Amino acid sequence: MVQQAFAPKSKVICSRIAAGFLPLALILACLPCGRAESLASKNKKGNRLFAEGKYEDAEKAYLAAQADDPGKPEVLYNLGNSLIKQKKFQEGVQALGQSMQKGEKEIRERAWFNSGNALFYSGNYKDSADAFVEALKLHPADKDAKHNLELALLKLKQQEQEKSEKNRQQRDSKDQNKSKSSNDQQAQAQQPKPDKSGEGHQKDQDQKPQPQADRSAQRDESMSKERALQLLEAVQNQELEEQRKLLERRAKERANGKDW
Repeated sequence: MVQQAFAPKSKVICSRIAAGFLPLALILACLPCGRAESLASKNKKGNRLFAEGKYEDAEKAYLAAQADDPGKPEVLYNLGNSLIKQKKFQEGVQALGQSMQKGEKEIRERAWFNSGNALFYSGNYKDSADAFVEALKLHPADKDAKHNLELALLKLKQQEQEKSEKNRQQRDSKDQNKSKSSNDQQAQAQQPKPDKSGEGHQKDQDQKPQPQADRSAQRDESMSKERALQLLEAVQNQELEEQRKLLERRAKERANGKDW
């Protein structure tokens, strides 16, 4: 697990700090006695609560100490660590950043290191890597900072690859949708358009092959009409022929002196 590989360096700055820091008692020497004791006791109380894992209570103690002397880098550093332990990463990084402004070299190095951890756990791998780089500038031999920097860069690379793959899938999906839409439009364009008046549909029906029985009926009806005309013409011709013969016979009879 990445968390197990990390060396958080989240130790609080005690009133008697490690070599390289001015002891808190000496820093407070110029303050009124009562105020110095109050600041030191509140900071010490916060350290004790932090060591017990009571990070929320430790935060309250550090805030009380900060109220006595705002901008104290040691208190701000301790406050930032207590916030990070509560997973208030943004607030914790902000407090650590304030501690860097007036803090000594070791405070700045530890603050950058812990900021890198907080940014890493919040998923901001780019800024996390930058923070570890700053820590290494102040302490180049810090193996923990080097190790965590490698992890941050690895996670950043994985994050960028996942983002690139997601963008590629989104582009492919858009291309497929465009292709499908284009094919649908082409298919619709190739289909015959319906006649708005309905005449086209009627014409199609009229042009359809008719049943055989209907065709026979039409032929029979056509033949009957033709035959009727022929018979009528024949009758008319016969009547005319008979009338002609009758007239011829009467003419002959008159010529022979018969008038009956």
